[in-house]
Amino acid sequence: MKRYLRDIGEHGFIRAIRDRFPMASAGDDAAVLSSLTTPLVSTDSFFEGTHFQRWWTTPDKLAVRLLEATLSDIAAMGGEPVSVVSAVMLPPEMELDWLMEFYRGLTSRSDCPVVGGETIRGDVFGVTLTVIGECGTKKPFLRSAVEPGDTIWVSGPLGRSLNSPELLETGRYEELTVIEKEQTELFLAPKARFDVVPILRNCGAEAVIDISDGLFSECEHLVRESGVGITVELEKVPIVPYAKGDTVAACSAGEDFELLFALPAGASPPGDGFHNVGIAGYGKGFVLTNCGKQIQTGSQGYDHFS
Repeated sequence: MKRYLRDIGEHGFIRAIRDRFPMASAGDDAAVLSSLTTPLVSTDSFFEGTHFQRWWTTPDKLAVRLLEATLSDIAAMGGEPVSVVSAVMLPPEMELDWLMEFYRGLTSRSDCPVVGGETIRGDVFGVTLTVIGECGTKKPFLRSAVEPGDTIWVSGPLGRSLNSPELLETGRYEELTVIEKEQTELFLAPKARFDVVPILRNCGAEAVIDISDGLFSECEHLVRESGVGITVELEKVPIVPYAKGDTVAACSAGEDFELLFALPAGASPPGDGFHNVGIAGYGKGFVLTNCGKQIQTGSQGYDHFS
């Protein structure tokens, strides 16, 4: 027999998730955290119908996707995860079993426990995650640290989200081709790139940003914050196999959660898996070229209000 949120109410729901999942300090008015030397804090909000649909994947995988997307900002700052606070908006008719599986995914990272949050009633399912990270004694990576002469790099191939939401919106996963299924699985399972942070530090990186709104949009952020010009050579940008037919759109699609970073001139290359896609110079604009010819990018990336 199915049970719904309205059957147990807010307090019953909170007790249920606390009984089943590790949620440190979740029973008090505020979370008590250990002292942090260089704390990092970031917030992302996700709403059904705007950022995802529940039928796209299983609830635990959906929660992991939202958590990793939020944690990507901590990786881009050169930090490590510490904890997360979750605020959820829930329609009373939501199934409890679905919500329990969602929280199974949300509490799946042992290095990032849920330490509290809020629950409110709403017409649609929505989640706001506030993640706390730590840089310790190391200097955070900043968007404002690009210098003329720096080389511009990405940590992996782009284009994961190109057409993926449209494929998932069909609601007919079993009708997708093998390649399309691989594409949507890659889109649904991003990873915050904490694994590359030590490599970037060893290479002398100081300016880093995560690619959540598209490569061109993130370059514009670096240009604006650092007061430099950046040129990207489109033919050098790595693209996932299924998106190579439309490289510009793949670069604009966003939700790759790879890292875009600058290395000082003469710095040692970071190694396999990283791609030098451009250079920073004097000036205050972003330029895209293809085989030496300047081209227009059209859409600069995802914009919530466009």
